[in-house]
Amino acid sequence: MRMLTPALVVLSLLGCVSPKRVERAHAQATLGVAYLQEKNPEGAITALREAVKLDPRNWHAHNALGMAYAAKGSGELAEASFKRGLAINPGEGELLLNYGAFLVKAGRPTDAIPVFEKALEDLDYRNPAMVMSNLSRAHLDSGNPAKALASADEALRRVPKMCPARFHRGLAQEALGKTDAALRDYAVLAEDCPNESLGGWLRTGCILAQLGDYAGADAALRHVTDVALDTPMADEARSCLQSAGG
Repeated sequence: MRMLTPALVVLSLLGCVSPKRVERAHAQATLGVAYLQEKNPEGAITALREAVKLDPRNWHAHNALGMAYAAKGSGELAEASFKRGLAINPGEGELLLNYGAFLVKAGRPTDAIPVFEKALEDLDYRNPAMVMSNLSRAHLDSGNPAKALASADEALRRVPKMCPARFHRGLAQEALGKTDAALRDYAVLAEDCPNESLGGWLRTGCILAQLGDYAGADAALRHVTDVALDTPMADEARSCLQSAGG
């Protein structure tokens, strides 16, 4: 009788997960996602590690585990989890979107661009506009505002009230020297997405300060400092306020 090598034993085990283990893994993955939504990455990690132990081929669990590690600040473990998920399902748009977003946040936008582009190849993924919005951010952070603008335009063509894409388009317009267009985007952002528009208020105030509209700048920037309080965004608003004489 031929003996299996250790590697073949592992592969054999991975291919023979019982329905009961698959069901238990699904339950643990669902619990882990719930913990993530409650902003409890530690609880999520515990549940999701159990999920991938029960069913190593559950790419959903690897995806969520990557997000949980990222939320905890464990970048290397997060990337390893995303890559394990992609080894199982390399063309999955949701997984590629989350991995790309992780790379952007980690300061690696150039690495994120091909990941987002691959996500767009998944024609079954239901939210390509979100991929385009994130791709816009990656192009911005890579120093290519023209491509950022094109990606944001496409995201907004698909979903006109997508708040992140609107903000990214404003940033791209601003970087390209199209100040009036940027201000229009930030104004639409404030109207359509009042709970997600602080960045737009900040950029509006700083632009108006540069243009010499100190009253307008003061109103926009004080809105930011009142809401953001002791955050880096509020510090930037105070810096622009000083330049506006506030």
